[in-house]
Amino acid sequence: MIRFKNIVPLVMLVLVAVVTIGCAAKDLSAANHGATSNYDRPGFITGVEDGRLWVFLAGSKEGQAYAATKSKPAKHVVRPGAGPNGMTIRAPEFDVIDAYLMAKPGFVTGIEDGRLWVFKEGTKEADAYIASKSKPAKHVVRPGAGPNGITIRAPEFDTIDAYLATK
Repeated sequence: MIRFKNIVPLVMLVLVAVVTIGCAAKDLSAANHGATSNYDRPGFITGVEDGRLWVFLAGSKEGQAYAATKSKPAKHVVRPGAGPNGMTIRAPEFDVIDAYLMAKPGFVTGIEDGRLWVFKEGTKEADAYIASKSKPAKHVVRPGAGPNGITIRAPEFDTIDAYLATK
């Protein structure tokens, strides 16, 4: 005879198994059938193929070719496990991967001389940087505070704090 006390743990186990299998099946179907999640960031074109994230600079010849025909460059670089959710990232150059990983919504970023410049989107400093790569003469620095221990430079400390707090 089955007791009520024995049925509750069994029902909970079955529910957990169903939810786990359902989530795994959704991930597998997306990876195997060419469905892509949106990993785009401003200034980049992305696509997921075979569970790997391809990243191209928007406006680059490689990016335009990928957007038009999904063609990938024969010569490319790879960073295993560096992408979102531990995905492998592939791109034409390592600088493209670095720039993609450091780009965050609401900020304009650029890497120059091994330092990360960060500007809030829509500010006069960001507009000047986008237009001519000009950097403000007066700025603040946080050595080693950025991703992978990179030094961050910005017009104000508040900009750096907001950048670091953004995911």
